[in-house]
Formats: sequence, C-alpha cells, structure tokens
Amino acid sequence: MTDPTRSEQHEHKARIWAVGGGKGGVGKSVVTTSMAIALARRGERCILVDADLGGANLHTFVGMNNPERTLTDLFRKDVAGLKDILLSTRFPNLWLISGARALLDMANPAYQQKMKVIRQIFSLHADHIFIDLGAGSSYNVLDFFLAAHEGVMVVVPTPAPVSSPPDCRVVVPTPTSVENAYHFLKAVYYRRLKKVVRKLGAEKLVDNLLVEKVQRGIRSPRDLVRDIQSNSREIGLALAEQMAELRPRLIINQVKRGEDLTLGTKISAACRDFFAIDVDMAGNIRTDERVLASLKARRPTLDMFPSSPFADDLERVVRTICPVTELTNGRDAYAEL
Repeated sequence: MTDPTRSEQHEHKARIWAVGGGKGGVGKSVVTTSMAIALARRGERCILVDADLGGANLHTFVGMNNPERTLTDLFRKDVAGLKDILLSTRFPNLWLISGARALLDMANPAYQQKMKVIRQIFSLHADHIFIDLGAGSSYNVLDFFLAAHEGVMVVVPTPAPVSSPPDCRVVVPTPTSVENAYHFLKAVYYRRLKKVVRKLGAEKLVDNLLVEKVQRGIRSPRDLVRDIQSNSREIGLALAEQMAELRPRLIINQVKRGEDLTLGTKISAACRDFFAIDVDMAGNIRTDERVLASLKARRPTLDMFPSSPFADDLERVVRTICPVTELTNGRDAYAEL
C-alpha cells in the first residue's frame, strides 16, 4: 500500500470534501465513509478525517476498535502534524485521522488550533480527503465546510403521513433535517459573505444597507447582493462572483417514496431563489435495512452488502461527483418507489 505521506510518490494535491448538513442522525458518517471506500476501491488514495470533535466515532465505521493515535495527540503536541497520526485501515488505499479520545476542550478548539488542522489537511498527499463534520452550525463546522474544495450536505426526507384509525388521519411529526439543512446553508452563506465583504472592504456599505433593509425590501441574501450592486457596481459584481463559488452538493439519504426523489430539485430551486447560488444534486440513496445491520457488525455496508440498494445508490453518487467510467448498471434503481 502506498504511503500517502510520501510526497515524492504522490505530488498532486488532494481534493478536499467536507460532509455536513446541520442535523445529526441523517447518515453523514455512513455516507462519508462509503464514498471514501468506493473511491479507494478505484485505486484512489483516500483519507478520512473525523472532525466531529467531542463526538468522534468514525473509526467504528471502518471496523477499528481503539485508534492508537488521534487528533488528541496533535492538540497535546505529542506529535508534529497530522501525518503522524494517519492510521491504516483494512481497506487498501484508505487511511483514517481519528478524533476519538477527545479532550474536553476539543469540541470548541481555539481559532489558531482549528486553522492549524485545516492547513495540515491541505498538506496531506492523497487523491481525496473526506472531512466528516459534526452536527450543528458552529463556526468550527462552518469553517471546515468553507475551507474544503467541495461541500456536501446530507438531508433526510420528511416521513409519509400514516392513517390510524380508518377515519382519522394522523400525521407523523416532520423531522428537522430539511429545516436544519436550510439553517446550515444559511449559516454557511453568511459566514462566507462576512469574509468576502471584509476582503472587499465593503463593511460600511453593507451595514448601511442592513440598517435600511425594511425600507429597501431586503428579505433575502439575493436582495442584499442586488442592493449592493445598485450602490457600487464594482463591489457588487465582485461580491456576486465570489459568492457564486459557494456551490454545495446535495445528497438525499433514506429515500422511501417516489415523491422523495424530487426533494433535491425543490431544495436546489429554493436556494437559487433565496441565496442566488446553485446547489448541485449529487443523488438519492434509498432506505436500506442492511445499513443498520452493517453498523451493528461494525463493517461498512459496501463491504458487508456490496450488492445492496444502498451500495448501488452510493456508487451512483460517486460516479456523479467523480465520473470516470460508464454506468455499468443500466436498470432503473428507483422503479419500485
């Protein structure tokens, strides 16, 4: 197995992926691990980084019990850098940087510590580096998401209404996954906007516009950028151009019904209208009971059930985000929904 720390053997820079979504329990870690394994099987050198500081468990998803080295060693300065805590997994071409055994203050690291980790992630030699983010929209989560080349949001659809008894329709409470994904993207957007505005030296202009947002009819980020352009075309165009670089990808996980297949399109359209940014649909992944079975067995679903609906859909997602070969399975994976 080629050592990803040896730059002389692998000179080009890695593609950095950050996987988030705001809400916990939507399958971010399962999806992140599976994407990395799928690409590693192609011969791509992949590194998993568990950035769920304070709640790290990514090592269990690759069947590792007690990681011998973790980010704690870096924070304690027991090691010089991330390359010193890279762990080989039992999967060829796949390494792990674990966040297990975290110190109490690691959930909210100092800004300099966070930036040190981000810089060192970019210094690692691999084809792909996947950062598994924690739940929520803290600055730490947002900054990892914005630092990556590719940001991926994982969302779970609303469950279907159920009937009980015959003449009484009882609606299952709507989960907060979609709502949290919206709040997560809004937080990401404004975090980036603040940095771009500061970079352009436009803080005073933006502050003045926000003071008069009611009179000006500013109800969305799109309206704000529009008014900035009307006041300063040069700043407005530069701002719009840099904000357009924010183009996250979307994965709808645990799809159960045919109507769930349109959720990604609806979210993408809403984001264009409200934020004036594009959200690219990466794919849908069906609900599959084998995922839970594989988690209990501490084995990745792609490894334990390689012919499962989850594995089939995940491979489609990977071919969408990293196309290299023709689609080999021509059947309609969603015909039964």
